[in-house]
Amino acid sequence: MGVTAMWLEVSAILAKIAIMSNVTRVPAAEFQNNVGRYADAARQGPVVVTRYGRDELVVLSAAEYERLRAQDRRVIVLNETAPHEAVELLQALAQAQPTPAAQALDHLMKPRSRSRRARNAPRKA
Repeated sequence: MGVTAMWLEVSAILAKIAIMSNVTRVPAAEFQNNVGRYADAARQGPVVVTRYGRDELVVLSAAEYERLRAQDRRVIVLNETAPHEAVELLQALAQAQPTPAAQALDHLMKPRSRSRRARNAPRKA
């Protein structure tokens, strides 16, 4: 996965995390002064660290981080994305290189030739 694709995936994950109901939001100075408290909170749900009112970092438990890393597929519904996002995604897909596992399945996409029996059978009118 390229850096750009990974960044898009991380951005999407962060956006989903931000709308979760059990998100703790904390200014950076408060986070620095109480790291232990917010580390404990991150074990229960994401902790969003803000700087100048903007989301800067998200602290997650190690288990949640590993769960997110294990998700190697993302479903995207193009008609539910903004037009510029859909164009970017289609361009990224066009430039993506197939994995060896995907290439091993290419033969399944080739049209099958008809069997000899089917070629010689009379056609119905």
